[in-house]
Amino acid sequence: MDYDYALTTSYDGKLFHTLRTTDTLEAVNAWNKIRDCGDAKEYATYNLSCPSGKMYTQTHYRNGDVQVRL
Repeated sequence: MDYDYALTTSYDGKLFHTLRTTDTLEAVNAWNKIRDCGDAKEYATYNLSCPSGKMYTQTHYRNGDVQVRL
């Protein structure tokens, strides 16, 4: 099965989880639920890959800083 969207979660540079879906709404809802660094010791990185080839990135640091790249 081909997937249009992939949302990856990495804790401290190591892949933790990948959500693959063809449903745009599911991908956007998962992206919008990201709030913090989860179980990471220093930082968590979330990447959303879209069918257009565009990638969106959020990096959440343990100190509360957030970096977003669109």
